[in-house]
Amino acid sequence: MNAYPLELRQRILDAVERGVGSAPQVARLFCVAVNTVYNLQQLRAQTGTLQPRPNPGGRQPAIPPERHDEIRQLLAAQPDLTLAQLRDRLGIPCSEAAVCRTLKKLGLTR
Repeated sequence: MNAYPLELRQRILDAVERGVGSAPQVARLFCVAVNTVYNLQQLRAQTGTLQPRPNPGGRQPAIPPERHDEIRQLLAAQPDLTLAQLRDRLGIPCSEAAVCRTLKKLGLTR
């Protein structure tokens, strides 16, 4: 989900500061969750700005990019390796689905 625009964030807090209503009333007025109002207040108190915090990203891939060349070499030497065999040769504790996702990312077929 994308962050609310900076202008909307500012308008929400301006409404709270002007005394338009309580946090739940302002949340209803702007069609946002009550926690959004509280979180925006907390964000400004902590950082002094309403800019969204940077997204730290998702989970790290089970097979790191440093091992991609090794996968290519294994498949070049023995193209008929199954996903389970490839995982075992890599010695990485991951699922076969993770191996399949990595192959897809590399443009390689099973």
